[in-house]
Amino acid sequence: MQKKSSMQKFLARIAPQAIIVFTLTAFMIIGAVVFQKIDPVLAEQSFYEVIFFEFITISTIGYGNQYPQTTKSRLFSIFFSIIGIPLLVVTLGNFGKYLTKFYWKAKGCLSSQKTDSELVNDKDMPGFVIALLYFLTFAIGFLFIPHSGEAYSIDDCYFSFISFATVGFGDKVPEIDTFERFSKVTTYLLWGTILNIMLISYMNSWFNTIFARQPYRGRDVEVLIGGQCITVSEITSLVAQQFHASPHQVRSILHDIDYIMDEMQTQESDENSEVLVQ
Repeated sequence: MQKKSSMQKFLARIAPQAIIVFTLTAFMIIGAVVFQKIDPVLAEQSFYEVIFFEFITISTIGYGNQYPQTTKSRLFSIFFSIIGIPLLVVTLGNFGKYLTKFYWKAKGCLSSQKTDSELVNDKDMPGFVIALLYFLTFAIGFLFIPHSGEAYSIDDCYFSFISFATVGFGDKVPEIDTFERFSKVTTYLLWGTILNIMLISYMNSWFNTIFARQPYRGRDVEVLIGGQCITVSEITSLVAQQFHASPHQVRSILHDIDYIMDEMQTQESDENSEVLVQ
């Protein structure tokens, strides 16, 4: 029974992401078929090259070496981007969240340090870890990613930067003349986009901390229960496990309760003020 319950939890967590990935994949395959039917230039390219064209479109990189040539394909590219851009951002954003959760779980296992609070509160990956991942990524790009610039030079870092920042000037473009190169470049750019999303989330939290406008994260204070100190976030995690709910759902309920209590206090204060006036 416990194994079945664990399997159900696993499927409940994986299924939404799997559906999004499947939707994005099907959307791009159907889009590639349509592009090749309505655009004679794209029709002459291989199928994976058209897939790459779609990817640099919805990732907003747009190197400029591939673009729609006919009125129909231009109109279709507008429709394709309106749906594809948010779909890609959601997909890669979820992968970024899973990577962050994996980091905190791995840290908890390797250092025997409690990381329940970080997991419950969706704490971002530390900045120095993101910086390290960027360094390793640029090193991989320097050694293995083919592009039109000079190999093993500043062009490697330059190409990676304009790609990850979605600037895509077009003076340095990836070489995807074989399926192997297409696979390497696409995987590299996908990973870089995930890093960018994680960096934006970290910077947003950092600025919120500086300007003291932190989003609601739960009041993570210590509570004495049975002679043992435990934080509110740890209690939230235990309640979530007990009722087979996600920490997000429990935290959302706590947020609603907190809001209701504030409203009741405000209403009570108003009523007391009216009594004093009378």
